[in-house]
Amino acid sequence: MYFISELADRVGLSRTTLLYYEKLGLLKGKRQANGYRAYSDLDRQRLELLQKLQAGGLSLQECHACLNGKLDRDMLELRLKKLTDDIAEKARARDLLAALLGQGSLKDWHEALERAAPDLHRSWLMTQGFSNSEAAKVAWLSKDMNAHDAYMSDFMTVFAELECWGPSTKEATMQALRMIPFTPERILEIGCGQGAATLPLAEVTSAQILAIDTDDRALARLDAEIIRRGFDGRVSLRNLDMGDLPEMQPPWDVIWSEGSAYLIGVERALQDWKTHLRSGGVLVFSDMVWRELCPPEDLRAYWASEYPTMTTVPIRLSQAKRAGYQVLGHFDMGRAAMDAYYLPLEARVEAMGDQLKGSRVLEDLRAEIAAYHACDGIVSFEMIVLQKP
Repeated sequence: MYFISELADRVGLSRTTLLYYEKLGLLKGKRQANGYRAYSDLDRQRLELLQKLQAGGLSLQECHACLNGKLDRDMLELRLKKLTDDIAEKARARDLLAALLGQGSLKDWHEALERAAPDLHRSWLMTQGFSNSEAAKVAWLSKDMNAHDAYMSDFMTVFAELECWGPSTKEATMQALRMIPFTPERILEIGCGQGAATLPLAEVTSAQILAIDTDDRALARLDAEIIRRGFDGRVSLRNLDMGDLPEMQPPWDVIWSEGSAYLIGVERALQDWKTHLRSGGVLVFSDMVWRELCPPEDLRAYWASEYPTMTTVPIRLSQAKRAGYQVLGHFDMGRAAMDAYYLPLEARVEAMGDQLKGSRVLEDLRAEIAAYHACDGIVSFEMIVLQKP
């Protein structure tokens, strides 16, 4: 027999807890002649079982039901599901905290935040010390602020030898140029890369061209080509962030951006870049779009992760009109533009297999190349030509 204090010590509970259990009917001591409560070893065992049931996540009321009758399997299954969900949630929380401390990957977290709150995502990254342009690269490319520098080093190792850094053809650039209803004298090209559009524009126009990018290696390579072709009197280069353009006077006749507006978000680009155009000026940009409303699930899931704001041509055009533009024209750049980018990239990735073995860059690029092979007629780039009133 145990007195209440002895029983409490034996099972590791307080005297107050045992009195509370008696009040709920979970425990029934026998009152002795001297007024003290006494408990049997069966009572101790009942308390031990009660603690085991509580460890399974059961409430006191549910424990009472299990102690006094047959186990309620439906109730236990509900408790098991809740406990499983709780464990999964805590595991995700633990993984996130570890990743924020540099002990794991932040890829899934960055992807989820980019889908839910892209502007806040970039702003938060800037509070962590990234520039506006680097924040965009974290959001779209490395997707792990802790491993960003190493990722971008491998990424540029792959791309350094490629001439084309995005889907583009000279023919598409010329077709868009013909849609401009005047002869441009001043062109600002945003996200020029190594000059896939810069050089054709310099060849066929007499315009003064300022081409900007944030990659010094690309700018250096383009600068050498501009000098070689004798365009250095008309074409100048600057390392500028497309998301933080300085005010330049006079405003531009044409702003040209092939395959780069997505880095700050197309809707933001439509608003921000408009302020740098003169009245009647033209914005030319290309963007990846869905050609099918119901794409295969695996392709939809892939691009939902890689480009969550990708949409259809009609929606992009309606966004442009809401931003105050007149649509002068648009066209599908076609498979040729995709091939011009992805086929050399595929060969380069395979050539770098040994040098970058184990790099997530190769893993990511192989997944994108697989999506390219699966997306013919489903996803492609649209060239859009807009005029500011």
